[in-house]
Amino acid sequence: MTAKVFTTSCQCPNCGGTGKLPHYSHIANGDCFACQGTGTLQLRDFIGSNKDVVLDVEMLRGKFWHAWLRCRTWTNDSSTINGVKQTYHNWGRDLWCIRIDDIEQARALWKKAKAMGIQATILD
Repeated sequence: MTAKVFTTSCQCPNCGGTGKLPHYSHIANGDCFACQGTGTLQLRDFIGSNKDVVLDVEMLRGKFWHAWLRCRTWTNDSSTINGVKQTYHNWGRDLWCIRIDDIEQARALWKKAKAMGIQATILD
């Protein structure tokens, strides 16, 4: 499957949008390795395969509040109940998580979510 190209960008969650990692000031002048020191990521550069990416849009009294774009980690577990083997996802903590406060950015991502393989839900 080839990666879809899209233009949505966001603040880098690795450096908090500063472009610098002070604790790595001795390596490459402390420039963030995820965003190359820009503080902004094109989501296609960061997300990768999208199979575990979830977009949750949170509404408050019917109006946009914010959205969360996250990559969940999980394992497949199995158990046997009454001789029947069942496989299920055991969700873990997020590999990364980005809060999106800009409604236009969230709307653009929502419109492209299905094509990008992102599971999208509205929470009200």
